[in-house]
Amino acid sequence: MTRRIAIYGGSFDPFHLGHLVPVVRAQETFLFESVYFVPAGSPPHKNVGPLTPVTHRLAMVAMATLPYDNFFTSDDEVFAPQPTYSVETVRRFRERYPDSTFFFILGSDSFSQIASWEMWEELVDSVHLVILHRAHMWGKELEKRVPERLLPRLQLVEPFEEVPNPEELTIYLLNHEPFPISGTSIRNRQRRGLPIRELVPHEVHSYIEKYDLYSPASMTEE
Repeated sequence: MTRRIAIYGGSFDPFHLGHLVPVVRAQETFLFESVYFVPAGSPPHKNVGPLTPVTHRLAMVAMATLPYDNFFTSDDEVFAPQPTYSVETVRRFRERYPDSTFFFILGSDSFSQIASWEMWEELVDSVHLVILHRAHMWGKELEKRVPERLLPRLQLVEPFEEVPNPEELTIYLLNHEPFPISGTSIRNRQRRGLPIRELVPHEVHSYIEKYDLYSPASMTEE
């Protein structure tokens, strides 16, 4: 089998189980040799407020993924002085590992907005996509929002289903159990003093507590 490498980018603010567990399912299904988590330094689609410093976000991802042999944290986008685009990250990985088959992982909520991404056509025409199941955006609702030319590429995949090497560019919809949590909801819970221990890897919870992230005091300081 050709070496399979997956790339998963995001703000990861914070990195939570809704990020981790679906990618574990993807790795178990697609048998990726490596999965690279790529925290964004300045993601172009995040306009809802300031992000937690990227050094914290990188550290949380690295600590949470360390127990998994096939998972790695990449700083490719971390220190970029301007917004970073997924298509550029994919290009860099393809140059590093020219003999590999690449998969780009993203949530169905992000995929529903793919036509608004910078150079999105180059992205979808250069790599296979693995779409993670977000509960509010799946099935017919997702199909309505995706560019029509991509619809013939969609293929539903069940967790642990055998996936042969694709001969053509394919968009895999991984039909795992969705996690109804988000970074926004976790940050809000932390600010209100509500428990988040069950929503994030324990390494991330310890890190958040140690550095007092997302508390009302820390937000005031920002």
